[in-house]
Amino acid sequence: MLYPTDYADARERFRELASRADFSLESYAHPTKKGPGGETLACDVARFGPMDAKRVILISSGAHGVEGFCGSGCQAELLASDLMEGLPRDTAIVLVHAVNPYGFAWLRRTNEDNIDLNRNCVDHSLEYPNPGYDEIHDWLVPKDWDGKARAEADASIEAYIAKRGLRAFQIAMSGGQYNHPDGLFYGGKAAAWSNTTWRTLLRKHCAGAEQVYGIDIHTGLGPRAVGEAICVTNETEHLKAKALFGEEVTWTGGGEAVSAQVGGSLLHAAHDELGAGKLTMIALEYGTYSIPETLEALRAETWLVARGGPQSEQASKIKQALKDAFFIDEHDWKQAVTARFFDLFRKLKGSLS
Repeated sequence: MLYPTDYADARERFRELASRADFSLESYAHPTKKGPGGETLACDVARFGPMDAKRVILISSGAHGVEGFCGSGCQAELLASDLMEGLPRDTAIVLVHAVNPYGFAWLRRTNEDNIDLNRNCVDHSLEYPNPGYDEIHDWLVPKDWDGKARAEADASIEAYIAKRGLRAFQIAMSGGQYNHPDGLFYGGKAAAWSNTTWRTLLRKHCAGAEQVYGIDIHTGLGPRAVGEAICVTNETEHLKAKALFGEEVTWTGGGEAVSAQVGGSLLHAAHDELGAGKLTMIALEYGTYSIPETLEALRAETWLVARGGPQSEQASKIKQALKDAFFIDEHDWKQAVTARFFDLFRKLKGSLS
């Protein structure tokens, strides 16, 4: 299967397959950062179809860097398939590869500034939302990882969940926070490079279309290998998404989605740039392990960068655990992921015919 071993492999394969399929290619290179081998870090865009297409299918990957292993694999499998044959002539396909190339290359969910891009796309001139993260920050990123501070932090988290419930903890933790640059789900204080790049390519490739249909690929929440199609914006778009992708599409605002309701995501930015009337976009969330297991890996990697240091004895183990938490490198998982992605693409294609 066409799932990558690292960012450099992913980028090379994506570009090669796109060229072979007669897609046009362009790259947005990161202005200051390089990869582990000194390689260029870039968000690559592959397009097939006229620039004045009335309809655009937009498929993006790697907003949460380490989740790019799955998203890049899905895009590669699509490029190598025959699924795009027979699309209406007025429809273009735009594949956005590695929105957050730094996180992909360096095995981080966040970007070079520890910013979660799906919390960064807010109006930074306004007062930031704070769903209760301040209370739990010190527990999530304790002073040590294997000692007394970690044990006390875990006990505090368990007590919080016992009193208020796992869902309340998930909302407080992942809703987005703007006070702790070294913490989890940090939204930053200004628009990150990946945020501005995303908006730039949307204006170029999608703004002129009458309708845009999008899938943004993610991992880490839900049952193993199950791809939940999630609307993250509003009820109107939820109804539109169900008409395109099927009745199983969930909505974070309705409380039934595996993801908590958040603001400031790339999908919200797409609404800002394109207008809600022309955009119907879902997040495709693939399950890996249980929430506690995934959180353990995410906390450990955040602690490593904030407190432990990349050269510490624990570094390689923690980094590998993070990759494993967001990408199960096993044939059955990848096979199920590809099948689900293809199924949603077929439904979308059928809706547009």
